[in-house]
Amino acid sequence: MKVLTIVGPTAVGKTKVAIEIARRISGEIISADSRQIYKYLNIGTAKPTRKERKKINIHLIDFIHPDNTYSCGQFARDAEAKIEQIIMKGNIPIICGGTGLYIRSLFNPLHKLPESDKKNKEKLICMLAEHGLDYLYEKLLSVDPEWAKKINPRDKQRILRGLEVYAMTGKPLSTLIKKKKRKSKYLPYYIGLNLPREELYQRINNRFDGMLNNGLIEEVTSLLKKGFNPESSALRTIGYKEIIEYLQGKLTCEAAIEKAKCRTRNFAKRQITWFNKITGLPWYNPEDPDIVKNIIAQIRKLLPHLTLQD
Repeated sequence: MKVLTIVGPTAVGKTKVAIEIARRISGEIISADSRQIYKYLNIGTAKPTRKERKKINIHLIDFIHPDNTYSCGQFARDAEAKIEQIIMKGNIPIICGGTGLYIRSLFNPLHKLPESDKKNKEKLICMLAEHGLDYLYEKLLSVDPEWAKKINPRDKQRILRGLEVYAMTGKPLSTLIKKKKRKSKYLPYYIGLNLPREELYQRINNRFDGMLNNGLIEEVTSLLKKGFNPESSALRTIGYKEIIEYLQGKLTCEAAIEKAKCRTRNFAKRQITWFNKITGLPWYNPEDPDIVKNIIAQIRKLLPHLTLQD
């Protein structure tokens, strides 16, 4: 089965288009956004508003604690379950997001590896703080030389993951990933949204200004007061990291704003490069007044008996 999958760079307007399409075709949206998964991070992630969520069911947002981690593999499993639930209800699933690794893991399943274990992770983090990364890399070389030689000796995340998998399973990660991958239950029907580069960059800048006006600094302050770790994956994302640096006195407010905008523009550029690698991906301009009509016309080629809502 092919699943409508709307992709594109940040700030291009994917959610708005997806909601309008979902409304017309009795669809439900599954978010593929690695930041909107986190609870309490609302303004800086451009999370769909309550008003938007009342219009259409939007899944896999606002459900992970900011101090917790969430993997691509977990997303794939959760997204598959949501697709099945939506189909059972007689509705049409729509994947919408810009996290390429999430989307790839759904349609090209990763190897089944154990989920991250908090106790093991904390033990390795303490070891890292005490002995340094070189020590952990040497340790990885002793238990899984094949994996260690494949990765950069400064790649902290992959070094930690290799050691964690070995601690949990007693088997080298390199051995586990040699097993045959399972095939995906679904295929993507891609729709890409993009704008001319300068127009997209201006939209990114304007959106961040809007986040500040809507209380982004106050949101970050509140998160820190609640005791969330500023070094967590959630709070090290674009926008939050820079505002935290401002609140810690490491950057001026103006420098933090410019740094966040620059990082977002660079991120959008990387997203476009990623999605451009998808063969035959059709690109649409989200400001085209006929975009929804044109996309639905394409969907009807796959689903000729599709019933449209007014």
